[in-house]
Amino acid sequence: LDRLGREGAVFDRAYCPNTVCTPSRVSMMTGLHLSRHGAYNVGTRAWNDSIFLSRKLRACGYRTKHIGKAHWHPWQAPSPETAPVQESGEPFRDFVGFEEAELSIGHGIWGVTAHYAAWIRAKGYDFRELNAVRRLFEDDANDTGDWEMPASLHSGAWIAERAVDFLEQRAAASDGRPFFLNLGFQDPHHPHIVPFDFQNRVDPYAVPPPDTDWEAEQGAPEHVSYFRRGGISRTRFVGSFVIAGNSDEPWEAYFRNEEKSRQTRAYYYSMVQLLDEQIGVVLEALDRLGLAEDTLVIFASDHGEMLGDHAIGQKGPMIYEGVTHIPLLMRYPAGFSSGRRIAECVSLVDLLPTLLDFAGIEDDCPRDGISLKPALTEGASLGRPGVRIEYKEEPNRIRFKCWVTPEWKLAVYTGEPFGELYDLTSDPGEKRN
Repeated sequence: LDRLGREGAVFDRAYCPNTVCTPSRVSMMTGLHLSRHGAYNVGTRAWNDSIFLSRKLRACGYRTKHIGKAHWHPWQAPSPETAPVQESGEPFRDFVGFEEAELSIGHGIWGVTAHYAAWIRAKGYDFRELNAVRRLFEDDANDTGDWEMPASLHSGAWIAERAVDFLEQRAAASDGRPFFLNLGFQDPHHPHIVPFDFQNRVDPYAVPPPDTDWEAEQGAPEHVSYFRRGGISRTRFVGSFVIAGNSDEPWEAYFRNEEKSRQTRAYYYSMVQLLDEQIGVVLEALDRLGLAEDTLVIFASDHGEMLGDHAIGQKGPMIYEGVTHIPLLMRYPAGFSSGRRIAECVSLVDLLPTLLDFAGIEDDCPRDGISLKPALTEGASLGRPGVRIEYKEEPNRIRFKCWVTPEWKLAVYTGEPFGELYDLTSDPGEKRN
């Protein structure tokens, strides 16, 4: 990832449009906020998937393939993502604009599913014998521990191997078609588990502690206090379903336990180390196959992770930097020079317009995002004061719209007596609301 940043562009202030998986992922594929695409929470879907990036590129002649986590549809109900996978692991065909798709559903021990599970079987292993964790702590909402799954069979290894296979096919093809390859790496994400044989781990004592000094905070919104002390499921903020992306865990007590805090953070960062190596496999394949120069590579995350900051873990209906500020790297040697850093606020809704702009494809669908191409190729200002984040837990539960500029962050909660406003210049830790 450091190489990707050196050889391309780093966006210092990139934000997710929502702080849980499905809404943010659908925003990436549509260039729209959840109030316009409709997939407002986990377990929902877009009103209209005909406007997905994959469909647009395929209609323009691109060879399209998805590998890994998609999460554009419900996982707990019949949907395109829960269709049965053949024993042979045959890819799904015509999957929301992707000519082929190979999927995984879930994370860690709960994510050995679909085409990923079929791939392990094809390697001659019974994944049920490998799918166990030696947990470090008896009571741990992050399930921190060592996975019996070897690194060679990790979900990221599967994604990287299948990605390289696709790239080799495209390099050898004579049809002249450009390609769109979408890779959904499952980690880092709770459970915080690392393959038992992965050696390149982060030292727990090299990891700085989280900023858990929430007593110094002023004016935190009401619902946030329940994430710290636990028990949000027993409050007025919960409707028919559990809060997305979080639990009743008393996170303050969790991260005040120094050993547990050090270890779970170190395991999370070790998952990043493993992902980093897997991304390297893909970049090396692009080099070896002569595809690197004319391939636009984008690395992003659908949301962040609190990981103990503000004495909170995981994610959910919050606007803190830990969960809203995301990594965004782009590299395109034929398209823009290396070593760029862009300080303006950008959003995942900007990815679709940017990709279509670089591809020279006209778009007749109004999008919420804007193209980042002028900033990348000319160093031009984006001409936009900031970005928006939206959250809708349920129609009559926690809902907010949040605006982020380089200096300020403002959240308006529909129907609530509270809101949030932070001066990010003088208060980057967001302690004074």
